[in-house]
Amino acid sequence: MAASPSSPLTAPPEPVTPPSPWTITDGAISGTLPAAEAFAVHYPGYPSSPARAARTLGGLPGLAKVRSSDPGARLELRFRPEDPYCHPAFGQSRASTGLLLRLSKRKGAAAPCAHVVARVRTAYYFEGMADFQHVVPVHAAQTRKRKHSDSQNDNENFDKTGHDEADGDVMMLVPPLFSVKDRPTKIALVPSSNAISKTMHRGVVQERWEMNVGPTLALPFNTQVVPEKINWEDHIRKNSVEWGWQMAVCKLFDERPVWPRQSLYERFLDDNVHVSQNQFKRLLFRAGYYFSTGPFGKFWIRRGYDPRKDSESQIYQRIDFRMPPELRYLLRLKNSESRKWADMCKLETMPSQSFIYLQLYELKDDFIQAEIRKPSYQSVCSRSTGWFSKPMIKTLRLQVSIRLLSLLHNEEAKNLLRNAHELIERSKKQEALSRSELSIEYNDADQVSAAHTGTEDQVGPNNSDSEDVDDEEEEEELEGYDSPPMADDIHEFTLGDSYAFGEGFSNGYLEEVLRSLPLQEDGQKKLCDAPINADASDGEFEIYEQPSDDEDSDG
Repeated sequence: MAASPSSPLTAPPEPVTPPSPWTITDGAISGTLPAAEAFAVHYPGYPSSPARAARTLGGLPGLAKVRSSDPGARLELRFRPEDPYCHPAFGQSRASTGLLLRLSKRKGAAAPCAHVVARVRTAYYFEGMADFQHVVPVHAAQTRKRKHSDSQNDNENFDKTGHDEADGDVMMLVPPLFSVKDRPTKIALVPSSNAISKTMHRGVVQERWEMNVGPTLALPFNTQVVPEKINWEDHIRKNSVEWGWQMAVCKLFDERPVWPRQSLYERFLDDNVHVSQNQFKRLLFRAGYYFSTGPFGKFWIRRGYDPRKDSESQIYQRIDFRMPPELRYLLRLKNSESRKWADMCKLETMPSQSFIYLQLYELKDDFIQAEIRKPSYQSVCSRSTGWFSKPMIKTLRLQVSIRLLSLLHNEEAKNLLRNAHELIERSKKQEALSRSELSIEYNDADQVSAAHTGTEDQVGPNNSDSEDVDDEEEEEELEGYDSPPMADDIHEFTLGDSYAFGEGFSNGYLEEVLRSLPLQEDGQKKLCDAPINADASDGEFEIYEQPSDDEDSDG
């Protein structure tokens, strides 16, 4: 029986692998992105292995802990995880739009192929600085090589830091203090106030007789003696144009002792008097002066008048308004044309700048005008709050914010306005409590002084010498209020302070305020943060004032 011819053997066809739904081939992307997500770490170095890199980052448990905590948590990197004294470097998380790729190249293929494994939503960047540390010149790996594998004594001597104590005494220098910041900070040093005043003085002086006038521009707030009036009439030709300009400035200062410069200039224009800015500065220089900081900072003050010694000058103090960061985009949308100062004082139009100073006396607001005319309970003019208390200055600032925020109709402004209304009610209660506490203290002091006076009357006329001594001591105490050391016990005034104030109240006072707050459903106090905060730096430079030349010479 003939055998059937054998059929030729054919190789089975190669299985065709379907293309990945997220494949990159020849630079072209095809398919859809995967739903899997990953995070990336931009490691600031070249680790010996991925395992070593993971260990310096805290290991897999440490990475998982950071990822499961707050989204803005920083990632710690310790270059020597076996050293407990190693100061960590910190990685900041940022949003990312990267992709995690798996590269492969098939046999016979000309170009590699890439598969998208996951989307990278978060990446950690180490952009900070690390402290220089003294490291013991005995490396852990070298110590491990020298020790015998079967020696138990060596295992006991090998401490946790990876150093072999059997080699002898090893110098361990532990840093006493690490740096607080790991990022460089831009610091703008402000020169001495006296130096600024002298420099500006030289820029204004043009006549020979003006050289003996003395510094009047940007005076430090702790200046003890203010500039006196000068006899400019002896140096300017009478009935000249300059004479008329100078007389107009002096009349305005007689009308009001403290003026904002822009308000003075607009009064000149309203009176049909047109002068250049440089000439206007010279006119003001002859008739007034101004402080560099404080409640009257940058406002021109009549020569010979010291608002720090007159409590009625509280109506001339300045108040600031800072546009909330979430609303500053509106300033870019609106036209950038400058607005008149008088219109700004009506509080009926938004300012063209994100930060402005206004004078309380000029604001067209019934509440503000009624409050600033109440008698002051402050015994001295503070550099931060002037003749007002901290709750009152906060109330006035919130009232200005409410008037200006009410001009906007977007949702952000409505939320800020609602919060400002709540804060101003609290500030009013705080001011009422502080006034009541001060009145009680004054009444107690009057009763004590009356009782003390009655006791002295009963003793007899032999106390005349002691009464004279008491009067002298009382006069010395009062002298401290007449001319206080304005800036000796007060922190330096910086842009970060922004002429704003803390919340330093007594414990009983804070308890009364907390009791007046509404309760939430969980029974906790409802505390709202102020949306309009003049303390915020808004990315500004930190400014530190250098000590003046006079202070250095005194020391």
